[in-house]
Amino acid sequence: MRKKPTVFTYVLCAALVGCVIGVFILAPKTVEAYRGYVTERDATPTPTALTASVLQVTEDPNNTPAPTAMYLRVGSTGDEVKRLQTRLKELGFYAGDVDGQYGQGTAAAVKLFQSQHGLTADGLAGTETLGDLYSDAAQTYIPTPTPSPTPSLLSKGDKGDAVRALQQRLKDLGYYTGNVDGDFGGATQEAVRLFQSQNSMDVDGISGGATLTAIFASDAPSVAITPTPDPSTLPLLVNKDHPVAEGYQAQDLVVLRNVLPASLVYVKGSDIQGNREAAAALQEMFEAAKADGITGWQISAGYRSYAYQQQLFDDQVAAFVSQGKSKTAAISATRLTIADPGTSEHHTGLAFDITVADTIFKGTKQQIWMNKNCWDYGFIIRYPEGKEKITGYVAECWHIRYVGVQHSTVMRDHDWCLEEYIEAMTKQ
Repeated sequence: MRKKPTVFTYVLCAALVGCVIGVFILAPKTVEAYRGYVTERDATPTPTALTASVLQVTEDPNNTPAPTAMYLRVGSTGDEVKRLQTRLKELGFYAGDVDGQYGQGTAAAVKLFQSQHGLTADGLAGTETLGDLYSDAAQTYIPTPTPSPTPSLLSKGDKGDAVRALQQRLKDLGYYTGNVDGDFGGATQEAVRLFQSQNSMDVDGISGGATLTAIFASDAPSVAITPTPDPSTLPLLVNKDHPVAEGYQAQDLVVLRNVLPASLVYVKGSDIQGNREAAAALQEMFEAAKADGITGWQISAGYRSYAYQQQLFDDQVAAFVSQGKSKTAAISATRLTIADPGTSEHHTGLAFDITVADTIFKGTKQQIWMNKNCWDYGFIIRYPEGKEKITGYVAECWHIRYVGVQHSTVMRDHDWCLEEYIEAMTKQ
């Protein structure tokens, strides 16, 4: 009797059938791959090294291979960038953070270093730049000064090379005699005013574009020496009967604060002006007073323009009207103390009001000294007591007028006011 097949027998048969099928499927590819391998092997044989013919080389322990060239640029990062930034910072070329980031700030610092050391300023830290940077010959940063723009206007209080150049030019032309120190002070302002006056320009003491152009022009005129007046020439008489025209312009005016030392006299207004020769006589007089122990002088008024005199007159008339006077009465009262425009001696630049601060001038030691001594310096008390009917004004002990010593001493000796002196001289 035949035995019945087991489960194991069925599994084994199934596996054998699978293997047979696999062989039929894979056999063609395997055969093709093998043929390709044989073809490649026969075409390119594998060489065999012949060690017998190879020279054996022993490395020199003292020979250090050259390092790869360093090249840092914008975008580089790491320790070498930190080292670069640290060195640039030590030398003063870099002020940023040492963060190992090669940004535009680092590149700008490299450019500064390269420029100062004669290298191509491209901001790239190559071999040459790094070599100079880390050498003992590396220089610290030397800032390049920013040039100052040439000013288009110079005035009192300015300082610097532009002022120094202006002073030197004015000195070369004869208008300035002070120190070339680059300090635009009173003396410099007066030199500018003198240049403007002698060259038909607006006299303001400010060196604007037109003035600077004229001063530095190749054909700029030298100073014209003002001739000394003839001693025989009578002083200018200005009063109600002898007014000056509305367009009258006083000559050779200076700002008194510029020419009179503050140690001698206080000029109450910064814009008060006077004739140059008269101002020099004032200084001489105040120096003599100081030698006698008399100080504390103040100048309250000097040159007045026609328009300013008109303003003073109108303001006083208005004040009297506000007090109840009629317009006619107000004008009459004003004329006792304030001259009509054109009739004031202040138009000449030769008249000055001398006072003492915070007190009435009459009776002070300064008034007594001036009344006695001003004549010796070319001044007169223009409106003296007892002469009101002749001068047309009430006495003003503070108002002095420069006429020159050759005239003032004669008037003192004869007790003449200016009107009397002019009349006596014209009769000779």
